[in-house]
Formats: sequence, C-alpha cells, structure tokens
Amino acid sequence: MTKYTFDIDKYPFKQLIQEALKVDELNLLHSDSPVFCREQDQSTLLHKRFYELARTDEFQYVYRRFLKFEIKPLYGDNIVYQSIPTFRVSFPNNIAVGEFHKDKDYRDKNWAESVMEDNFFLPITDAFDTNTIWVESFEDSGKYLPMNCEYGEFIQWDGSNLRHGNKINETEFSRVSFDFRVMPRSSYIPSNKSSINTKTEFKLGGYYKEL
Repeated sequence: MTKYTFDIDKYPFKQLIQEALKVDELNLLHSDSPVFCREQDQSTLLHKRFYELARTDEFQYVYRRFLKFEIKPLYGDNIVYQSIPTFRVSFPNNIAVGEFHKDKDYRDKNWAESVMEDNFFLPITDAFDTNTIWVESFEDSGKYLPMNCEYGEFIQWDGSNLRHGNKINETEFSRVSFDFRVMPRSSYIPSNKSSINTKTEFKLGGYYKEL
C-alpha cells in the first residue's frame, strides 16, 4: 500500500462532485438512511447523481488527465483502467460497503491473479478512523488497519488479494470517495465475467479503457 499526493487545483474532483450532489460541504453529507447492505450500497440518489456526472465529458477530461499524469507514470507502460470509477459514501452511523471481501471473490480468480490489477483509493473528504476503508495488513492475516488518507492524497493498494471493508462510521463526518482499478496494458487479459453492480463485462470498451 503506497500513498501519493496530487495537486487538487489541477484536478477539481471535489468541485465537480459537490455540484453534482448539490451540496456545499461533502463531509456534512449526512443521511438517515438504513445501514447499507451489499445489495443496495450502490443504489442511492447520490450514487445516481455521481454516475451521471462520471459519464460527462467534463468529468472524463479531468479523470483522464489525472490518470495520464499521476497514474500512468507509476507503470512505465500503457495502462488499462476502470472507465467509470466506483463511488462510495460513508455516513455517520452507517457503512459504505455492505461486507468485508476480496475483489477476486467476485471475479474469476485465475484471471484476477494473472492481470495484476491494482486498486486506487481517492477520498474527496478526509478519510480516517471508522469512516475509511479497513484493509488486511497482509493476505489472510485477519488483522485490519484503517486506510487514513486526506483529500489531495490517493492510495495504491491490492484490493484483489487483501480482504477489506468498512466499519460503522462512528465519526461525526461523512466520507465521500471514489476508487478505480488499473493494470499494465501488457498484463491485460479479456474476461467474460461482469461487474457485480453494473453487470458490465471486464473488457476494453466496457468496464475498461486503455490509456
């Protein structure tokens, strides 16, 4: 797990998301909704608004610039990336994802272990303590640590092999973030499997694009 910084003025993710969600302070984005379960942790009105934004030319321009100048240099090669990042919200007294899991549990494990995909976590609000992701220190350790990260930072990590999830948010603040997956183009293999939420096939031109 490696943490990096970026210039928030070059990539105005926060401003775009605030406008799309129609709020002024994302960390005060509280809700009385019930605790999320796996089946509906991607189906709120806020998620709908984010995914509408994520498909706009404006967001895609910023996102692709971020990938080109901040992510692609980490690989020294062309990359295959998740074309629409995944949106997360952790409200106080709620959770952001309904269960602890490894990403490869929802994919073909041989494929997941062959392509060497990385996860990237990019919080739009400060992520800390019980409002952030908790991840194993190493595979199957059963010992979890919080992925503390501020806006202006992002974390590269192995969500495919490390079990991770969210605790009940006992802080006073909502956490808003998005995450995405990247692999070197040289290791990409087409898959006939589909994503669990959108049922999009793990193929170029579908779940993935090349840069």
